[in-house]
Amino acid sequence: MNVRQKLLGGYLLVAVTVAATALISWHVSTRSAEQAAALEAARLASGIAKDVSLGLVREDDDEVATPLYYSPSALDHYLRRIHETQQRDVVVVDYGGYIIGDVVAENVGTHFDHDSGDEVARTVDDGESRIFIETSPGHPDGIRQVVVPMQNKIGRTIGAVILEYTPTYDQMMNATRQARTVTVASAAVVILLVAGLGLGLARSVTRRITSLTTAVGSIRTGDYSRRVPTEGRDEIGRLARAFNSMADQLERSARQILAKEYTDSILANAGEGICGIDQAGRIAFANEAAGRITGLGVSGLLQREATVLLPEAGDVLTTGTREGRLQRPDDTTVRVEYTVSGLEKEGRPFGAVVVLRDVTRQRDLEHDLRHQALHDGLTGLPNRKLLLDRLDHALTRARASGERIALLYLDLDGFKRVNDSLGHNAGDLLLRTAAERLTSVLRPQDTVARLGGDEFAVLLEAPGTDTVEDLTRACLDAISRPFLVHGREAVVTVSIGTVPDAARYADADEVVRNADVAMYAAKDLGKNRSMTFETRMHEQLLSRLDQENRLRDAVHRGEMRLHLQPVVTVPGLAMSGAEALIRWQDPHRGLQAPGTFIPLAEETGMIIEIDRWILLEACHTVRHWQQKNPRTAPAWVSVNLSAAHLDLPDLTDHVAYALAATGLSPHCLVLELTETVLMRDVAVTSGRLDELRRLGVRIAIDDFGTGYSSLGYLRDIPVDVLKIDRSFITGLVGNGRQQELVSAIMQLGHTLGLRVVAEGVEDADQLALLSVMGCKYAQGYHLGRPEPAESLYSRLSAPVLNP
Repeated sequence: MNVRQKLLGGYLLVAVTVAATALISWHVSTRSAEQAAALEAARLASGIAKDVSLGLVREDDDEVATPLYYSPSALDHYLRRIHETQQRDVVVVDYGGYIIGDVVAENVGTHFDHDSGDEVARTVDDGESRIFIETSPGHPDGIRQVVVPMQNKIGRTIGAVILEYTPTYDQMMNATRQARTVTVASAAVVILLVAGLGLGLARSVTRRITSLTTAVGSIRTGDYSRRVPTEGRDEIGRLARAFNSMADQLERSARQILAKEYTDSILANAGEGICGIDQAGRIAFANEAAGRITGLGVSGLLQREATVLLPEAGDVLTTGTREGRLQRPDDTTVRVEYTVSGLEKEGRPFGAVVVLRDVTRQRDLEHDLRHQALHDGLTGLPNRKLLLDRLDHALTRARASGERIALLYLDLDGFKRVNDSLGHNAGDLLLRTAAERLTSVLRPQDTVARLGGDEFAVLLEAPGTDTVEDLTRACLDAISRPFLVHGREAVVTVSIGTVPDAARYADADEVVRNADVAMYAAKDLGKNRSMTFETRMHEQLLSRLDQENRLRDAVHRGEMRLHLQPVVTVPGLAMSGAEALIRWQDPHRGLQAPGTFIPLAEETGMIIEIDRWILLEACHTVRHWQQKNPRTAPAWVSVNLSAAHLDLPDLTDHVAYALAATGLSPHCLVLELTETVLMRDVAVTSGRLDELRRLGVRIAIDDFGTGYSSLGYLRDIPVDVLKIDRSFITGLVGNGRQQELVSAIMQLGHTLGLRVVAEGVEDADQLALLSVMGCKYAQGYHLGRPEPAESLYSRLSAPVLNP
């Protein structure tokens, strides 16, 4: 880009800036008018919303204001008065988006669907005001609308008010039109002035600069005779005079410059050491880099025998590249790579050139990289890659010699708890200490490796008959001793999978896999133990993986089934409510009970999706039953929540969605949680349950008495239902002590105002005894087994035939 273009570009930038400023001013003015219109409309709509939801302000303070929301006629009169006096159209919708008030009477009772972005529903959900453009065949340009939430006295959103504010918007836009016109006209005048000034100045300046740059181009080609006019006393004129003076000096110097050899300078400044060797094998030339690398300096190298100086050179210098360690006079050593190249003249050798390179840091770095690639950075132990390499070599030797090798796969139990509670630094310290303990109890020839996380492996080569068992026990004992971490005592254990005859398997990967499978089998049996690999373990793992894959898509494939188990009143035995239970129609194994797949779902995280399905399905089923046959329908349905679902911050939203989508009353839904889940974090759990109860949902403690039973958490956690675990009902008949305990639990629950349900009632004697003890609700196989909702509905709705 030349100077003229730059000058014109600068003035163009000024013009663009002026235009941009005008456009910004136009935009700001327009936006301000739009925002003012929207704010005014929102303020007016908020007032109307308060009138509708709270009632009109009364002159008499003793008179209670009646909300227009509950009086269709008063609401209609109020909206018509606003339409007649203020020429404004107002629409009032309820929580579900249905119109409960409109000047157009035909619209009342219909669903408001004129906002393509669903702004009204979103305002009802989050309580935030919004504006949107209503489009219709009668108004192709759209009608500006503002929607505000309508809240009752307790702050709960019960609907929304939609107000048209197009006239207000048009008035405010007309008021700012003149200011915008003046801004644009002023900007156009300024742009024209700047453009004219830029063209004139650019023409004046670039003419002299063009002459100067042409002369400079001639100098670059070797023509030093070119001169430029020196008119003017400004900077360009002074630059022209300086150029002419410089051209004179260059022209004189060009005649005086002679060819000069730069070889010595290049050699002296080379980064690599360069030595010239004469015909007698002595160093005749050396640069500064060679003196620095050898530690002898240039003077110390001259006339020295090259073969004595260079490592691995031997008695005679031969052409090629070698590497070795060079001993310096200060007793330090460096790793050098040197290349010898022979020199010839007229076919006869007369010496050589040696190029030295210091490769000490490069080799050290390569060594570090190799070490890092094969070792764990935290513990310094071999990593998985090095373990597999050593295991491969050990397998090869074992097959050739017949010697025995074994592999232990170790996983720390409870490490995550330490890591989460004391921090990652404490966890790293514990891992390093564990590595040291394992190394100390094993033999020097054994390989201890860290595979990642809290997993280790031990390769035992040529162990004796009892060595594998003894070393496995030593590892268990070493890890089970308490760890002192940052002044705190931490206790972890280890689960170990053992492959004592590794040489019988195909490769290292298969050996490690089998040891891993055995380790997980040890964990499944209670941890802090070792298990020897058996073929059935791998088959069980494959079966588990296959089941996990099928379960992952079971909800989407429609394989889940809802079963209901009645909860009856005592002594009338009429169904009061029902508990929602899930079954899986596995295409390979048939109908599966929860115990066969729920633990797997909880472990893999799929339990959340299953929980959401059964919540929505239970609400839908019971609501449909209540509408179809309210006489036989359960008054409430209870749904179990998992620990993972309770941890979700949007749990309340999911429950609210299920209720809204199905139309089930919140008072008809009971959410069941076990004591163990409730007591994991009382503060968080209590807050989450408070949110659910504010929806109107009731909370039940399931399996009461099997977890952290205490009066304290009944005081701190908001619950409504207490379900006595079936273990207290089994053996109740004939056991006076157990009867007293169950009676005390029921009295406690009734005293606290809780609904008490006895679970696991299996026979008539248990039911009769519970009735005498004052039990009001019971559940169990004697009273009704879990069955499909359709089956339960048909059975309870069948007409009773009188004889």
